[in-house]
Amino acid sequence: NRTYYRASAINKSWNAPFCIIFRSAKSHIGYQSTIKRNIMSRQKTSIAALSFLTALVLLISSVGAFLSTPLPQQQTIKSNHIGETRTLALNAFVDESYASAPTRAETPITITNDGNKQKINPTIIRKKKPPKTLPNGGSITLVGAGPGSPDLLTVAAHKIITNPNNLVIVDRLVSQEIRDIIEGEVKIANKIPGCQAAAQKEIYEWCIEGLRAGRHVVRLKIGDPFIFGRGGEEVLEFREFGVDPTVIPGVSSAFSAPLLAGIPVTHRGVSNQVVMCTGYGKNNTSPDLIKYHKEQTVVFLMAVGRLRTLCHNLVTKANFPIDTPVGIVERAGCPDQRTVVGTMETIADLAEEYDVKPPSTIVVGEVVNVLLTEDDFGMEVDCAKQQGLVQSMEVV
Repeated sequence: NRTYYRASAINKSWNAPFCIIFRSAKSHIGYQSTIKRNIMSRQKTSIAALSFLTALVLLISSVGAFLSTPLPQQQTIKSNHIGETRTLALNAFVDESYASAPTRAETPITITNDGNKQKINPTIIRKKKPPKTLPNGGSITLVGAGPGSPDLLTVAAHKIITNPNNLVIVDRLVSQEIRDIIEGEVKIANKIPGCQAAAQKEIYEWCIEGLRAGRHVVRLKIGDPFIFGRGGEEVLEFREFGVDPTVIPGVSSAFSAPLLAGIPVTHRGVSNQVVMCTGYGKNNTSPDLIKYHKEQTVVFLMAVGRLRTLCHNLVTKANFPIDTPVGIVERAGCPDQRTVVGTMETIADLAEEYDVKPPSTIVVGEVVNVLLTEDDFGMEVDCAKQQGLVQSMEVV
């Protein structure tokens, strides 16, 4: 027993240093791991702090640059149409939040208080519309008068133009039959070729006068105001005055005039598509022409003044055959409505012969002759060629 005990003691004494060394090594490894974790944690904290400080510096720089950029003063925008009159109207009616907002416009130029022109982004849309009614009670309604007959006025249009308290501003193309049923004050702008800009300026001045007086201004336009009638342009202009207009649509002459002349713009097996075009582009330029398609009807508005040039371009540039039927409907819906039919080759001469005047609607395509019979032609018409002055078809 003593020998065993002594041997055990010796073993323990020999093992003790190894145990101490093992424990020391284990402790050292654990300590290194702890240090490593602490270092990695501090590195992560430092990186996050550096990223935060960098973002903060960039944000402060951006805000400083934004605040240091001067904004144009829109409260006194001047118009090329009506000059100082419009400036006074804006000062009187438009709140700052609307006047300072950018607008979508054809010419993205604004005039600041110091008179300098600055370009703005034309694709930016206002976030806010002006009110429908001004504090003094002034308001504007844009109304379509249809092709010319009072019977083709909408109920809403008839109601508003027969109100004796309204100021009605009309173009000269609105028929006399419709003017005669207006019960309030009437002002007529003489929009003749070459004088459109001056007439439009006069219209805007009359509108501002009515708004200042707190009146309900009715802007009456032939046909539908949004189909080649500058309706959208006038809406934007009225908003610059500080009032958002109410719009009452009208019966468009693009569809009603051919119908009143007995010309269907579509007909199975003859025409399966309709294209509406204007005879005059911006600044009296000629718009691009659509290529010929046999089963297609093309309706031209405001084009009778350059009919000969139009027919020449359709034949030479758009590949229309010279025998393509063409119809002209003059003063559609009125008691003196006339219809003249011919071809690309003859219609310009016929229009001069019968002294065709605006407002007239031109229809191009095979549909022109679909419903015509000998009974529809007068004595002056060449029935074999189906051209000349056509008697008006009665449409109820």
